[in-house]
Amino acid sequence: MEQRIRVAFAAGDRIAVGGAAVPAALLVELLTGDPPGRRAALRLRRARVTGRLDLAFAEVACPLLVEDSVFEQRPDLYWARLGFTSFRDSVFPGLVGAGMTVAGHLRLTRGRCTDVLNLKGAKIAGGLLLDGAHLTGPAGVALAAERLEVAGDLVAESGFRAQGTVRLFQATIGGGVHLDGAVITAPPADPGTAPVADPAAAGSAAGDGTGRRGTGHGIDLDSANVRGGFFARRADVRGEISLRHATLGGAATFTGATLANPAAVALRLDRADVNGGLHLLGGCRVAGETRMLGTRVGRVLRMAGATLDNPGGHALLADNCAVDGLVDCRDGFTARGEVSLMEARIAGPVFFDGATLDNPGGRSLRATGIVTASVLNCCTGFTATGRVSVTAAKVGGRLCFDDARLAALRCTGTEAAEVSLRFAAAPTGDVDLRHVRTAVVRDEPATWPDRLRLDGLTYQALEPTLPPGWRLAWLARDGEDTPPPQPYEQLAAVYRQLGHDDEARTVLLAKQRRRRRTRPWWTWPWSWLQDVTVGYGYRPQRAALWLVALLVTGAVVFTLHPPQAVDPGQLPRFNAVFYTLDLLLPIIDFGQESAFRATGAGQWLAYLLIAAGWTLATTVAAGFTRVLNRS
Repeated sequence: MEQRIRVAFAAGDRIAVGGAAVPAALLVELLTGDPPGRRAALRLRRARVTGRLDLAFAEVACPLLVEDSVFEQRPDLYWARLGFTSFRDSVFPGLVGAGMTVAGHLRLTRGRCTDVLNLKGAKIAGGLLLDGAHLTGPAGVALAAERLEVAGDLVAESGFRAQGTVRLFQATIGGGVHLDGAVITAPPADPGTAPVADPAAAGSAAGDGTGRRGTGHGIDLDSANVRGGFFARRADVRGEISLRHATLGGAATFTGATLANPAAVALRLDRADVNGGLHLLGGCRVAGETRMLGTRVGRVLRMAGATLDNPGGHALLADNCAVDGLVDCRDGFTARGEVSLMEARIAGPVFFDGATLDNPGGRSLRATGIVTASVLNCCTGFTATGRVSVTAAKVGGRLCFDDARLAALRCTGTEAAEVSLRFAAAPTGDVDLRHVRTAVVRDEPATWPDRLRLDGLTYQALEPTLPPGWRLAWLARDGEDTPPPQPYEQLAAVYRQLGHDDEARTVLLAKQRRRRRTRPWWTWPWSWLQDVTVGYGYRPQRAALWLVALLVTGAVVFTLHPPQAVDPGQLPRFNAVFYTLDLLLPIIDFGQESAFRATGAGQWLAYLLIAAGWTLATTVAAGFTRVLNRS
């Protein structure tokens, strides 16, 4: 047997030994002995390798292929320099390859490793091929590959299984990381770790304040540099996937994947740079928090049809992230827990059409300070069981809630080209539009909320404009004890801009009447008098009507009961109409009042007309002054 192996080695031929025992010392001798011939290669199959294959610090110039074999002891390749190396279909109790250099592929396809596969600091000129391999890490780590350098792809798909953490911290991958269809199960969290109140701050081993904990890391790619993409389509990962500070030249794709780390972080991309876009499509399901603090996503962020499930916490925490293109959360996207996009910067549109954000009693969507150059659509079937908060945001296009079902909406301080509020049903809570700046507000009276806060809302047009009675009912939903004047003045300005001056005056009159109820009681008589006489100056024609009514009354009474002459010897001819005008108009003198003196009941009427004239003049002056100052 030994001679056959030596001959096959020298010729570079494949040799199968049918499960026979082969001493590891023989293989070490062949690989490290005198320089082999040009054709030499170890191509051994179906062997049972006894003893330790110890190639630590060795330099092996020929290919090493021990395939479909069983190693009784852990191979030691520590800081070895190897050529093409393959342990395909082999079983080994762990492997020490820290610091080794492989001038070609390292192929462990369909291998079975029952202890840690240690590739810390290894340098592989080709690819690392783990497709179909099963790795088991009894101590919690299945693959230890910190600072690994791979010039080609890292392939761990087609049935790859890992019982323990796949650790690629600070790894450099020249190609892509392929985990399609992989199944990775993280070790449990350290049972000695005390639960904390904020799992987002403390990582995957932390709790949520209820005593629950997630598991440890399933995949650790923190600070890694991957020139290609990260592909985990249809993968099943139990534990945290962490790509903090990682750089991906391509896309990160989780289409159809199942990621589970309940009550902790399931997918962490904090401050990562994902140049090719992030894709959670095809029914991707994440149980636990999806976390993207300060992440930059090139091209697109697509989560259409995904389910993010973290009740009572953040389903998606993407504060301060930047997306170079669109954010697509349409087509059945579901989040149980809060979706937070605070201070996010998005170059394209943001779509939540048809999405369901389920976080009753809390915030469903937090988009405080979000900046998007295009639209922010929460419409066409969008449902939020908690409050939607889009405050201090800058939306370059439309902010849309058409056909949406909301619990409550807060948009204070937001700027948008259009705001569309044609809800599917009236929100059950407040709609707060204070200090929103927009060109057009679109709404539907049938779905106005019971409480609508509008102070500081500025707009150029309303669709539909509606008669003043409808819009005054809209303003009355503010519900403030001291109603602010600005919403009335804004509405009046829009009517005036349309050329509807009478409607504008109706709105401003309603403003004064509503404010009257909030003033001290001793001001009510004077305020009521201004309203009745001239409508606070917005109904000046009322002054003429009062003047005519009083003039007719006085003329009739004084015609039937003329006053007595003061000096019968020098009388102008008595005229009841001009006598009444003399009493009513405090400035004009027709000479009738000084020549005649009413007595009895007529005298009291004269006093009443004098008082009415002064009151009418004062209220007219006050009303017109108010209108001129505010128009």
